[in-house]
Amino acid sequence: MGIGAHRPRGIRLEGGEVEGVMHALDFLWKVNSGEKVDLGEKGAIIGGGNVAIDSARTALRLGVKEAVILYRRSREEMPANPWEVKEAEEEGVKIEFLVAPRKILGESGKVKAIECVRMELGEIDETGRRRPRPIEGSEFTVNFDSVILAVGEEPDLSFLPSEIEISERKIMVNPFTMATTMLGVFAGGDAVTGPATVIEAIVAGVRAANSIDRYLRGELGNE
Repeated sequence: MGIGAHRPRGIRLEGGEVEGVMHALDFLWKVNSGEKVDLGEKGAIIGGGNVAIDSARTALRLGVKEAVILYRRSREEMPANPWEVKEAEEEGVKIEFLVAPRKILGESGKVKAIECVRMELGEIDETGRRRPRPIEGSEFTVNFDSVILAVGEEPDLSFLPSEIEISERKIMVNPFTMATTMLGVFAGGDAVTGPATVIEAIVAGVRAANSIDRYLRGELGNE
């Protein structure tokens, strides 16, 4: 199984149901399918990964006057590739670091603004990055016409049988054989590692293919 991580992660944000708020994967899918997407004159992109960068650059190319990324950590903690960030800024994307959205404000059912708060970095968390925390009394509001949520992706594992072990929204496998906890089933790629690179998925595919060949020859169980 190489099912990828194509389901956008949710974000608890008041006002997220108003018109003009969309998930980055849905946005990019529509644009690449030739569907017209109206972002207005000013679009906000919430997130700090490569998908956020792609969304911001795509928004500019669709004709928005301003594409602004809101990222709750600093540039050093940003997970997007540094060269992607540099190219995005050169293209005209604005990045607001140490800023987190509090809620989306609507007017007549459409996006009107985002209430934000300034952040500061605290202790290092489980990701190896300093944990952001809000600065009391630093709230402010910025007008936007659209909001793109680019806060991460995850695999859709709802179809898997109970025999296949899942942990933290990922399929558990033997890292050497790519075997799952169900006999005869192997998995790899983003559904196992979380969103990663193409080359990592290819390596997993090659490793799984070799294991499947050994399994069919009777040389390998689900160790």
